[in-house]
Amino acid sequence: MNYQIITLDEFTGDKATIYSILPEGESLTLYDKFVEEYCTDYYDDILSIADLLIDMGCKYGIRENLIKTKEGKPGDGVVAIFDNPDKNLRLYGIRYGASILLLGSGGVKGQEVMAWQDDAKLKKEAEIVIQISKEVSKRVQDREINISLDHMRLTGNLNFLNNDDK
Repeated sequence: MNYQIITLDEFTGDKATIYSILPEGESLTLYDKFVEEYCTDYYDDILSIADLLIDMGCKYGIRENLIKTKEGKPGDGVVAIFDNPDKNLRLYGIRYGASILLLGSGGVKGQEVMAWQDDAKLKKEAEIVIQISKEVSKRVQDREINISLDHMRLTGNLNFLNNDDK
């Protein structure tokens, strides 16, 4: 997938920078598509997730008690964000320390679903985030992407429009 990593200014604050993925040729980020897809049926959940993202950006940072860690492969930083463990809506992202969060998309994890791998939609969205994590990690290793000295921002080549990082 070709994409750019862009800052979500509505959530970014003094404690964390929140990013999302803008696929090539699209006008909406993966996060915005997630909101658009679920805002009718899960309006309260979407509002709660947005409030949580604002709190992360402005008050708390990306604390482990606010996210579910270890959602992807070991060491890839993939997390799930949801306002309440009893709710069904899940948003996947990648955590870089306590101050950087890169949002993908997500879906509904029904009560009958034990893990994201058991649901086709959740599996698709989680695997996209896992792949993005690999691509970003490769660029970090190659020093094309860096974390700023204050640990608040990703810097460098955030453009994956001619993406050959497989």
